[in-house]
Amino acid sequence: MSDVSRVMIITELMNGRALSASWLANRLNLSPQATRFHLKKLEDVALIHHRTCGKHRYYEIKNQDTATFIESTFNIIPPNDCLFLSNSKTKEKFKEARTCYKHLAGSWSVALTQSFINNEFIVIQDNFFVVTEKGKIFFNEHKLLFNTSNTTCVGKRCIDFTEHRDHIGGTLGTLLLQSMLQQGWFKQEDNKRELTITQKGRKSLNLLLIDI
Repeated sequence: MSDVSRVMIITELMNGRALSASWLANRLNLSPQATRFHLKKLEDVALIHHRTCGKHRYYEIKNQDTATFIESTFNIIPPNDCLFLSNSKTKEKFKEARTCYKHLAGSWSVALTQSFINNEFIVIQDNFFVVTEKGKIFFNEHKLLFNTSNTTCVGKRCIDFTEHRDHIGGTLGTLLLQSMLQQGWFKQEDNKRELTITQKGRKSLNLLLIDI
């Protein structure tokens, strides 16, 4: 993780998807040889693994625990601006809303998490967020959480490395983001972490930031 290219590869894979070496090489402007070299280094320390599909290998973060570890590492030692591959607009979008493995991260995620805590829709228990009965009703009303089993009502406390505050990770965070994407609150380009907030999404998200 001390190498800039490996940090950029990890950052791309933190969108929770499986990406090919050729896609990563093209995205990061690296040679195929250098990309394979860095991927092997990351596999050797068990940060990522690959799956073979036909003639291609697809690389991904090993699991949710690994993603949480990576995000916490970024919180201690933030990546340099090499993380943002295009321009200042991309950088601002990344900070505002992005995927963190399979859940929402960025300033919107942190604001929503704090609002949910303030309104007692979720409570902190050890290192987890647990949905309350009041929260189950609220999330159901906003079509964010239909399955209220014990498993889906728990999310990990994930420290946002650009905001340095908690956001909701784990199973709960994944389900919330899936619901937001399905409702068209965000748009996501293929295999990119940055999320674009739609007009509908901005209106809906602001409704979630209630203070009662």
